Amino acid sequence: MLIKDMFAKQINRPIDGVINVERKEDEAVLREIEEYVITRELKTHFMSFFNYYAEGFDAPKTDIGVWISGFFGSGKSHFLKMLSYLLSNKEVNGTKPVELFREKFDDDPGTFMLIDKSTRCPAETILFDIDNVGMAKKDNTVVLRIFAKMFYKKIGFYGDNLKLAMLEQHINEQGLTEEFKRVFSEINGEQWENVRPKIGFFEDDVIETLQKVLGMSDAAARHWFDSTSEDDELSIDKLTD
Repeated sequence: MLIKDMFAKQINRPIDGVINVERKEDEAVLREIEEYVITRELKTHFMSFFNYYAEGFDAPKTDIGVWISGFFGSGKSHFLKMLSYLLSNKEVNGTKPVELFREKFDDDPGTFMLIDKSTRCPAETILFDIDNVGMAKKDNTVVLRIFAKMFYKKIGFYGDNLKLAMLEQHINEQGLTEEFKRVFSEINGEQWENVRPKIGFFEDDVIETLQKVLGMSDAAARHWFDSTSEDDELSIDKLTD
């Protein structure tokens, strides 16, 4: 017998050296979950997290923050990504992640019951590397603005420009999103989503669209376009709302 034949899985299979939070292909996700080994120490962390998380279903909680700490290379990002798979519990090749974890907890049915209970509550996860999505302006609001950026992107608005994302949110609240896109496309000739990243070059087209769709005056539309007040409008309370 050869040494390679003693392993349960083929040793020449592709194995990622590091965890990339942005990889979302089904095959990559499935492989990450299947390869994840839950040690005795990790099991206590899963138990601790889901014990507190599941309590929130039985009674309202205000202490909802979680801080994961550890030495460099200790597996923090890996653990966090597994939590994101379980919380969102979106199918991977026709199978829910919680089912892929069942056998990992076959010796601890109590913890798995907590995990299973937690995944029955619909949840969305926004996973990102804060170093890769950082903003040029560094001040005491930078973390808040990064969270806002990624949240707006998640719900389909242009998070790279918070002022523009807030406008899109306002238009959406008025039920005028499709009308706005249609009118802008008629004026500009391009789809709104294609123009958003370079909006500064199309001031007149945006202003005309705001006038026609939202009924704004020329002065009000130009004031919005020229203003830089998105940071004044953004707060933790507003974002969480």
